Amino acid sequence: MDADLAPYLDPHVQRLQDTEGCCMTGQNARKKISHAARETDALVSDLMVDQPLLWLGIAFLGGLFFGKRLFRGN
Repeated sequence: MDADLAPYLDPHVQRLQDTEGCCMTGQNARKKISHAARETDALVSDLMVDQPLLWLGIAFLGGLFFGKRLFRGN
């Protein structure tokens, strides 16, 4: 099949199948997910150190919301 396509292909163009990074493999996906998880963990830990009143306020409002929904009379 390559012999049939040879006249149409530029000899300086590299085949996609020959390159390592042409497809996302399971290893690449695992690395990207792991990197995203580490970045998210770092962001949350920074926010918890830098913004404790924000988190306390969010927890308080969430508690009020869920408490109101739980103990509301039907």
